[in-house]
Amino acid sequence: MIVALTGMDGNATVSDLAEDLAMLRVAAGSRVLLVSPNPGAYDPQLYDDLVIDASHHDADAALARAAVIVALVRPADIEQGRHADFLTRLRRAQERNPGARVLVTIAHGSQPLSPHQTGCLLVFVAQIPGARLADTLELDQRGTYHSHHSELELGCRKTAYVLCAPEVRHLYSEVFRGQRT
Repeated sequence: MIVALTGMDGNATVSDLAEDLAMLRVAAGSRVLLVSPNPGAYDPQLYDDLVIDASHHDADAALARAAVIVALVRPADIEQGRHADFLTRLRRAQERNPGARVLVTIAHGSQPLSPHQTGCLLVFVAQIPGARLADTLELDQRGTYHSHHSELELGCRKTAYVLCAPEVRHLYSEVFRGQRT
């Protein structure tokens, strides 16, 4: 399976997330090739999965071949309206690759989301036909939102394969849903 991760240009977090997903996939027993934005020659038939960092505009061909497109967004960029080019890029990728699943995930670390950021994020996702938010948003008692996955995991998985944060493990399960894990 080909998984392409993208974000707004200059988002180094996309590379880190691609590495984490590839590492989790290898831990699950798959032969994985982690492809950088500017790869050299490789034979995709030697691998079960390709995880591609498609964060730069010159990587649009990877989005057109992917079974799953993971769009990593920063809430501040969405809230401040700096996402028009990124939204256009995702829509163009869908036109070229209508069978791809598009998952939007949040890069916000430990900072909670304000209600306004949450609203902007949900509007962003709604503007991408067929896309869905891969994160589960939870409202805390202070009126701020954050993604919350550790409570959703089975008890045995909280200690097993603790290679990444719970949010990354949750995203992994969303990306490779239906695949052997």
